[in-house]
Amino acid sequence: MNRNVLTVAKWEYFRFFKWRDQLAGIVSMLVTSAIGFGVVKFVQNSNQIDLVLVGRNEVLVFPPKSKIRLKVATESWEQLQTQLENKKIDGILSMLPSEHSNAELRVELFVRKQPSWLSSLQPVLDQLKMKRAFEEAELTTQQLEQIFSPQVISVISTTQHTISTADKVVAVAMGGCMVLVSFLGLSFFMTGITGEKQQRITEQIVSAISPQAWIDGKLLGLTAASFASASSLLLTALAMYGIAWVAGYGLEVPDSLTRWELLPVLVFLFLGGAIFWNCFYAAASSIINDPNTSAKSGLLFVPMLPLSAGFLAIPQPDGIPMRLLSLIPGASSTAMPIRLFIANPSGDKDEGPELVFINPEINKAKGATETEEGCLSLPGVNAHVKRN
Repeated sequence: MNRNVLTVAKWEYFRFFKWRDQLAGIVSMLVTSAIGFGVVKFVQNSNQIDLVLVGRNEVLVFPPKSKIRLKVATESWEQLQTQLENKKIDGILSMLPSEHSNAELRVELFVRKQPSWLSSLQPVLDQLKMKRAFEEAELTTQQLEQIFSPQVISVISTTQHTISTADKVVAVAMGGCMVLVSFLGLSFFMTGITGEKQQRITEQIVSAISPQAWIDGKLLGLTAASFASASSLLLTALAMYGIAWVAGYGLEVPDSLTRWELLPVLVFLFLGGAIFWNCFYAAASSIINDPNTSAKSGLLFVPMLPLSAGFLAIPQPDGIPMRLLSLIPGASSTAMPIRLFIANPSGDKDEGPELVFINPEINKAKGATETEEGCLSLPGVNAHVKRN
Protein backbone atom coordinates (compact mmCIF):
# COMPACT_ATOMS: atom_id res chain seq x y z
CA MET A 1 0.00 0.00 0.00
CA ASN A 2 1.16 3.51 -0.81
CA ARG A 3 2.93 5.15 2.14
CA ASN A 4 1.06 8.40 1.54
CA VAL A 5 -2.24 6.55 1.89
CA LEU A 6 -1.23 5.22 5.31
CA THR A 7 -0.01 8.64 6.38
CA VAL A 8 -3.31 10.30 5.46
CA ALA A 9 -5.31 7.45 7.05
CA LYS A 10 -3.36 7.69 10.29
CA TRP A 11 -3.74 11.45 10.38
CA GLU A 12 -7.50 11.33 9.79
CA TYR A 13 -8.01 8.53 12.33
CA PHE A 14 -6.27 10.31 15.19
CA ARG A 15 -7.78 13.60 14.13
CA PHE A 16 -11.35 12.37 14.77
CA PHE A 17 -10.82 9.56 17.26
CA LYS A 18 -9.12 10.67 20.45
CA TRP A 19 -9.01 7.83 22.93
CA ARG A 20 -8.67 10.13 25.93
CA ASP A 21 -11.91 11.89 25.02
CA GLN A 22 -13.62 8.56 24.37
CA LEU A 23 -12.39 7.17 27.70
CA ALA A 24 -13.54 10.28 29.54
CA GLY A 25 -16.96 10.01 27.88
CA ILE A 26 -17.27 6.32 28.74
CA VAL A 27 -16.27 6.89 32.38
CA SER A 28 -18.67 9.81 32.75
CA MET A 29 -21.56 7.81 31.25
CA LEU A 30 -20.82 4.80 33.46
CA VAL A 31 -20.56 6.93 36.58
CA THR A 32 -23.80 8.70 35.70
CA SER A 33 -25.53 5.36 35.06
CA ALA A 34 -24.26 3.89 38.33
CA ILE A 35 -25.42 6.95 40.25
CA GLY A 36 -28.79 6.89 38.50
CA PHE A 37 -29.44 3.22 39.19
CA GLY A 38 -28.20 3.66 42.76
CA VAL A 39 -30.55 6.57 43.38
CA VAL A 40 -33.51 4.62 41.96
CA LYS A 41 -32.63 1.60 44.09
CA PHE A 42 -32.27 3.77 47.18
CA VAL A 43 -35.60 5.49 46.57
CA GLN A 44 -37.34 2.17 46.07
CA ASN A 45 -35.89 0.74 49.26
CA SER A 46 -36.54 3.90 51.24
CA ASN A 47 -40.19 4.02 50.16
CA GLN A 48 -41.09 0.85 52.05
CA ILE A 49 -44.53 1.04 53.62
CA ASP A 50 -45.02 -0.50 57.07
CA LEU A 51 -48.61 -1.55 57.76
CA VAL A 52 -49.96 -3.13 60.94
CA LEU A 53 -52.95 -5.47 60.72
CA VAL A 54 -55.54 -5.51 63.50
CA GLY A 55 -58.78 -7.45 63.77
CA ARG A 56 -59.13 -10.61 61.67
CA ASN A 57 -55.84 -12.29 60.86
CA GLU A 58 -56.36 -12.67 57.10
CA VAL A 59 -53.67 -13.74 54.66
CA LEU A 60 -52.91 -10.91 52.24
CA VAL A 61 -50.72 -11.86 49.27
CA PHE A 62 -48.62 -8.96 47.97
CA PRO A 63 -46.52 -9.04 44.78
CA PRO A 64 -42.83 -9.96 45.25
CA LYS A 65 -41.63 -6.40 44.60
CA SER A 66 -44.36 -4.66 46.56
CA LYS A 67 -43.30 -1.77 48.78
CA ILE A 68 -45.89 -2.69 51.40
CA ARG A 69 -44.73 -4.76 54.38
CA LEU A 70 -47.55 -6.09 56.55
CA LYS A 71 -47.27 -7.44 60.09
CA VAL A 72 -49.87 -8.54 62.63
CA ALA A 73 -50.34 -6.23 65.58
CA THR A 74 -49.06 -7.35 68.95
CA GLU A 75 -49.40 -3.98 70.67
CA SER A 76 -52.47 -2.28 72.06
CA TRP A 77 -54.54 0.17 70.05
CA GLU A 78 -53.13 3.13 71.96
CA GLN A 79 -49.58 2.01 71.32
CA LEU A 80 -50.28 1.63 67.60
CA GLN A 81 -51.73 5.13 67.45
CA THR A 82 -48.62 6.49 69.15
CA GLN A 83 -46.38 4.70 66.63
CA LEU A 84 -48.47 6.13 63.79
CA GLU A 85 -48.19 9.68 65.10
CA ASN A 86 -44.43 9.26 65.63
CA LYS A 87 -44.04 8.02 62.03
CA LYS A 88 -42.72 4.63 63.12
CA ILE A 89 -45.42 2.95 61.01
CA ASP A 90 -47.24 4.22 57.93
CA GLY A 91 -50.71 2.92 58.61
CA ILE A 92 -53.05 0.69 60.62
CA LEU A 93 -55.23 -1.71 58.63
CA SER A 94 -58.33 -2.77 60.52
CA MET A 95 -60.26 -5.76 59.16
CA LEU A 96 -63.47 -6.73 61.00
CA PRO A 97 -66.43 -8.96 60.02
CA SER A 98 -69.17 -7.27 58.04
CA GLU A 99 -72.75 -7.22 59.25
CA HIS A 100 -74.14 -7.71 55.72
CA SER A 101 -72.17 -10.66 54.28
CA ASN A 102 -69.72 -13.27 55.48
CA ALA A 103 -67.73 -12.81 52.29
CA GLU A 104 -67.13 -9.11 52.92
CA LEU A 105 -65.06 -7.45 55.60
CA ARG A 106 -65.29 -4.00 57.11
CA VAL A 107 -61.89 -2.58 56.19
CA GLU A 108 -60.60 0.69 57.65
CA LEU A 109 -57.20 2.24 57.02
CA PHE A 110 -55.83 4.71 59.55
CA VAL A 111 -53.07 6.97 58.21
CA ARG A 112 -51.59 10.38 58.92
CA LYS A 113 -52.49 11.72 55.46
CA GLN A 114 -53.96 10.51 52.20
CA PRO A 115 -51.70 7.61 51.10
CA SER A 116 -50.16 7.51 47.63
CA TRP A 117 -49.78 3.73 47.91
CA LEU A 118 -53.52 3.02 48.24
CA SER A 119 -53.63 1.78 44.63
CA SER A 120 -51.11 -0.94 45.58
CA LEU A 121 -53.23 -2.10 48.51
CA GLN A 122 -56.58 -2.09 46.73
CA PRO A 123 -55.94 -5.08 44.36
CA VAL A 124 -54.75 -7.23 47.28
CA LEU A 125 -57.94 -6.52 49.22
CA ASP A 126 -60.05 -7.16 46.11
CA GLN A 127 -58.36 -10.54 45.69
CA LEU A 128 -59.09 -11.40 49.33
CA LYS A 129 -62.75 -10.43 48.91
CA MET A 130 -63.05 -12.59 45.79
CA LYS A 131 -61.42 -15.54 47.55
CA ARG A 132 -63.85 -15.30 50.50
CA ALA A 133 -66.81 -15.08 48.10
CA PHE A 134 -65.73 -18.25 46.32
CA GLU A 135 -65.22 -20.05 49.63
CA GLU A 136 -68.72 -19.06 50.69
CA ALA A 137 -70.05 -20.43 47.38
CA GLU A 138 -68.17 -23.70 48.14
CA LEU A 139 -66.21 -23.71 44.88
CA THR A 140 -63.28 -26.13 44.71
CA THR A 141 -59.73 -25.18 43.75
CA GLN A 142 -60.07 -26.91 40.39
CA GLN A 143 -63.23 -24.97 39.64
CA LEU A 144 -61.49 -21.72 40.52
CA GLU A 145 -58.55 -22.55 38.25
CA GLN A 146 -60.93 -23.38 35.42
CA ILE A 147 -62.83 -20.10 35.88
CA PHE A 148 -59.74 -17.91 35.89
CA SER A 149 -57.61 -19.82 33.42
CA PRO A 150 -57.23 -17.95 30.11
CA GLN A 151 -58.55 -19.35 26.87
CA VAL A 152 -55.84 -21.33 25.09
CA ILE A 153 -55.24 -20.26 21.50
CA SER A 154 -53.32 -22.70 19.31
CA VAL A 155 -51.52 -20.71 16.62
CA ILE A 156 -50.77 -22.83 13.55
CA SER A 157 -48.44 -21.18 11.06
CA THR A 158 -48.44 -22.25 7.42
CA THR A 159 -44.88 -21.02 6.84
CA GLN A 160 -41.83 -23.22 7.26
CA HIS A 161 -40.21 -20.97 9.87
CA THR A 162 -40.90 -17.82 11.84
CA ILE A 163 -38.71 -15.03 13.18
CA SER A 164 -38.45 -15.15 16.95
CA THR A 165 -38.52 -12.09 19.18
CA ALA A 166 -34.84 -12.59 20.02
CA ASP A 167 -33.93 -12.59 16.33
CA LYS A 168 -35.89 -9.37 15.85
CA VAL A 169 -34.08 -7.79 18.79
CA VAL A 170 -30.71 -8.66 17.25
CA ALA A 171 -31.85 -7.44 13.82
CA VAL A 172 -33.10 -4.13 15.25
CA ALA A 173 -29.91 -3.72 17.28
CA MET A 174 -27.79 -4.37 14.21
CA GLY A 175 -29.86 -1.91 12.20
CA GLY A 176 -29.37 0.65 14.96
CA CYS A 177 -25.60 0.12 14.84
CA MET A 178 -25.70 0.55 11.07
CA VAL A 179 -27.57 3.84 11.42
CA LEU A 180 -25.12 4.97 14.13
CA VAL A 181 -22.06 4.17 12.00
CA SER A 182 -23.74 5.82 9.03
CA PHE A 183 -24.32 9.05 10.97
CA LEU A 184 -20.75 9.01 12.26
CA GLY A 185 -19.45 8.47 8.73
CA LEU A 186 -21.67 11.28 7.47
CA SER A 187 -20.28 13.74 10.01
CA PHE A 188 -16.66 12.62 9.60
CA PHE A 189 -16.64 12.74 5.81
CA MET A 190 -18.55 16.02 5.75
CA THR A 191 -15.90 17.61 7.98
CA GLY A 192 -12.86 15.75 6.68
CA ILE A 193 -13.47 16.24 2.95
CA THR A 194 -16.12 18.88 2.30
CA GLY A 195 -14.91 21.11 5.12
CA GLU A 196 -11.33 21.03 3.87
CA LYS A 197 -12.43 21.80 0.33
CA GLN A 198 -14.43 24.76 1.56
CA GLN A 199 -11.36 26.13 3.39
CA ARG A 200 -9.09 25.54 0.36
CA ILE A 201 -6.94 23.04 2.24
CA THR A 202 -7.43 20.28 -0.31
CA GLU A 203 -5.54 22.16 -3.05
CA GLN A 204 -2.46 22.33 -0.84
CA ILE A 205 -2.62 18.62 0.06
CA VAL A 206 -3.07 17.31 -3.50
CA SER A 207 -0.12 19.41 -4.59
CA ALA A 208 2.07 17.20 -2.39
CA ILE A 209 0.41 13.80 -2.93
CA SER A 210 -1.78 12.29 -5.63
CA PRO A 211 -5.57 12.77 -5.41
CA GLN A 212 -6.02 8.99 -5.35
CA ALA A 213 -3.75 8.61 -2.31
CA TRP A 214 -5.58 11.48 -0.66
CA ILE A 215 -9.08 9.98 -1.10
CA ASP A 216 -7.92 6.45 -0.24
CA GLY A 217 -6.30 7.66 2.97
CA LYS A 218 -9.42 9.65 3.86
CA LEU A 219 -11.59 6.60 3.28
CA LEU A 220 -9.46 4.28 5.42
CA GLY A 221 -8.87 6.73 8.26
CA LEU A 222 -12.40 8.07 8.56
CA THR A 223 -13.94 4.60 8.27
CA ALA A 224 -11.65 3.34 11.04
CA ALA A 225 -12.55 6.36 13.17
CA SER A 226 -16.28 5.73 12.72
CA PHE A 227 -15.84 2.04 13.64
CA ALA A 228 -13.77 2.95 16.70
CA SER A 229 -16.31 5.54 17.88
CA ALA A 230 -19.20 3.11 17.38
CA SER A 231 -17.27 0.38 19.21
CA SER A 232 -16.66 2.64 22.21
CA LEU A 233 -20.37 3.45 22.36
CA LEU A 234 -21.21 -0.26 22.07
CA LEU A 235 -18.84 -1.10 24.93
CA THR A 236 -20.42 1.66 26.98
CA ALA A 237 -23.90 0.24 26.30
CA LEU A 238 -22.74 -3.24 27.34
CA ALA A 239 -21.19 -1.85 30.52
CA MET A 240 -24.39 0.05 31.30
CA TYR A 241 -26.33 -3.17 30.73
CA GLY A 242 -24.03 -4.88 33.23
CA ILE A 243 -24.67 -2.13 35.79
CA ALA A 244 -28.42 -2.49 35.23
CA TRP A 245 -28.14 -6.27 35.61
CA VAL A 246 -26.28 -5.90 38.90
CA ALA A 247 -28.93 -3.43 40.10
CA GLY A 248 -31.65 -5.95 39.24
CA TYR A 249 -32.97 -4.34 36.07
CA GLY A 250 -31.18 -6.43 33.45
CA LEU A 251 -32.97 -8.39 30.74
CA GLU A 252 -32.14 -11.87 29.59
CA VAL A 253 -29.60 -12.28 26.83
CA PRO A 254 -31.37 -12.88 23.48
CA ASP A 255 -30.99 -16.42 22.15
CA SER A 256 -29.59 -15.12 18.87
CA LEU A 257 -26.49 -13.79 20.61
CA THR A 258 -25.67 -17.33 21.79
CA ARG A 259 -25.62 -18.69 18.26
CA TRP A 260 -21.92 -18.55 17.53
CA GLU A 261 -22.47 -19.72 13.95
CA LEU A 262 -24.62 -16.65 13.33
CA LEU A 263 -22.24 -14.02 14.69
CA PRO A 264 -19.62 -14.16 11.87
CA VAL A 265 -22.35 -13.71 9.28
CA LEU A 266 -23.80 -10.72 11.14
CA VAL A 267 -20.35 -9.16 11.52
CA PHE A 268 -19.64 -9.68 7.82
CA LEU A 269 -22.93 -8.05 6.80
CA PHE A 270 -22.38 -5.17 9.22
CA LEU A 271 -18.83 -4.43 8.04
CA GLY A 272 -19.80 -4.77 4.40
CA GLY A 273 -22.72 -2.37 4.73
CA ALA A 274 -20.73 0.18 6.74
CA ILE A 275 -17.80 0.17 4.30
CA PHE A 276 -20.19 0.44 1.34
CA TRP A 277 -21.90 3.54 2.69
CA ASN A 278 -18.62 5.13 3.78
CA CYS A 279 -17.38 4.77 0.21
CA PHE A 280 -20.59 6.47 -0.90
CA TYR A 281 -20.03 9.29 1.61
CA ALA A 282 -16.46 9.76 0.36
CA ALA A 283 -17.61 9.97 -3.26
CA ALA A 284 -20.47 12.37 -2.46
CA SER A 285 -18.33 14.59 -0.23
CA SER A 286 -15.61 14.89 -2.87
CA ILE A 287 -18.01 16.57 -5.35
CA ILE A 288 -19.44 19.08 -2.86
CA ASN A 289 -17.58 22.37 -2.69
CA ASP A 290 -19.80 24.32 -0.29
CA PRO A 291 -22.29 22.29 1.81
CA ASN A 292 -24.25 25.46 2.67
CA THR A 293 -25.15 26.32 -0.93
CA SER A 294 -24.66 23.13 -2.93
CA ALA A 295 -27.76 21.12 -3.83
CA LYS A 296 -25.58 18.00 -3.88
CA SER A 297 -25.49 17.95 -0.07
CA GLY A 298 -28.75 16.01 -0.16
CA LEU A 299 -26.83 13.01 -1.52
CA LEU A 300 -25.27 12.49 1.89
CA PHE A 301 -28.68 11.60 3.33
CA VAL A 302 -29.54 9.01 0.68
CA PRO A 303 -28.31 6.06 2.83
CA MET A 304 -30.95 6.84 5.44
CA LEU A 305 -33.73 5.75 3.05
CA PRO A 306 -32.81 2.06 2.60
CA LEU A 307 -31.60 1.75 6.18
CA SER A 308 -34.91 3.09 7.50
CA ALA A 309 -36.88 0.92 5.08
CA GLY A 310 -35.28 -2.15 6.65
CA PHE A 311 -36.88 -1.28 10.00
CA LEU A 312 -40.30 -0.75 8.43
CA ALA A 313 -40.21 -4.17 6.75
CA ILE A 314 -39.35 -6.13 9.92
CA PRO A 315 -42.99 -7.26 10.57
CA GLN A 316 -42.94 -9.07 7.19
CA PRO A 317 -39.43 -10.50 6.79
CA ASP A 318 -40.45 -12.70 3.84
CA GLY A 319 -42.46 -10.04 2.02
CA ILE A 320 -41.60 -8.57 -1.36
CA PRO A 321 -40.20 -5.29 0.10
CA MET A 322 -37.76 -7.19 2.31
CA ARG A 323 -36.73 -9.45 -0.58
CA LEU A 324 -35.99 -6.39 -2.71
CA LEU A 325 -34.03 -4.74 0.11
CA SER A 326 -31.96 -7.92 0.46
CA LEU A 327 -30.71 -7.40 -3.10
CA ILE A 328 -29.83 -3.71 -2.76
CA PRO A 329 -26.19 -3.09 -1.75
CA GLY A 330 -26.07 -1.33 1.58
CA ALA A 331 -29.68 -2.06 2.47
CA SER A 332 -28.91 -5.78 2.63
CA SER A 333 -26.89 -5.20 5.82
CA THR A 334 -30.17 -4.62 7.70
CA ALA A 335 -32.50 -6.78 5.59
CA MET A 336 -30.42 -9.94 5.44
CA PRO A 337 -30.08 -10.57 9.22
CA ILE A 338 -33.86 -10.53 9.52
CA ARG A 339 -34.16 -13.22 6.84
CA LEU A 340 -31.38 -15.35 8.27
CA PHE A 341 -31.83 -18.41 10.45
CA ILE A 342 -29.94 -21.49 11.63
CA ALA A 343 -31.14 -25.08 11.21
CA ASN A 344 -29.94 -28.54 12.14
CA PRO A 345 -31.04 -31.14 9.55
CA SER A 346 -30.63 -33.97 12.06
CA GLY A 347 -33.35 -32.49 14.28
CA ASP A 348 -31.21 -32.92 17.40
CA LYS A 349 -29.42 -29.92 18.89
CA ASP A 350 -26.55 -32.07 20.16
CA GLU A 351 -26.06 -34.08 16.95
CA GLY A 352 -25.14 -33.01 13.45
CA PRO A 353 -23.87 -29.66 12.19
CA GLU A 354 -25.59 -26.34 12.74
CA LEU A 355 -26.00 -24.89 9.24
CA VAL A 356 -26.56 -21.24 8.39
CA PHE A 357 -29.10 -20.50 5.64
CA ILE A 358 -29.57 -17.06 4.04
CA ASN A 359 -32.76 -16.28 2.09
CA PRO A 360 -33.83 -19.95 2.06
CA GLU A 361 -36.28 -21.27 -0.52
CA ILE A 362 -37.39 -24.93 -0.61
CA ASN A 363 -37.55 -25.87 -4.26
CA LYS A 364 -37.98 -29.61 -4.01
CA ALA A 365 -38.76 -32.01 -1.17
CA LYS A 366 -37.24 -35.50 -1.03
CA GLY A 367 -38.54 -38.50 0.89
CA ALA A 368 -41.26 -38.84 3.52
CA THR A 369 -41.51 -39.74 7.18
CA GLU A 370 -44.32 -40.92 9.42
CA THR A 371 -44.35 -40.16 13.13
CA GLU A 372 -46.86 -40.08 15.95
CA GLU A 373 -47.99 -36.55 16.73
CA GLY A 374 -50.38 -34.97 19.17
CA CYS A 375 -51.72 -31.62 20.39
CA LEU A 376 -51.03 -29.95 23.71
CA SER A 377 -54.67 -28.81 23.88
CA LEU A 378 -55.88 -32.44 23.64
CA PRO A 379 -53.55 -34.50 25.85
CA GLY A 380 -53.55 -38.23 25.16
CA VAL A 381 -55.00 -37.90 21.64
CA ASN A 382 -52.29 -38.98 19.17
CA ALA A 383 -52.24 -40.12 15.57
CA HIS A 384 -49.71 -41.19 12.96
CA VAL A 385 -49.03 -38.33 10.52
CA LYS A 386 -47.14 -38.69 7.25
CA ARG A 387 -45.08 -35.68 6.17
CA ASN A 388 -43.03 -35.14 3.01
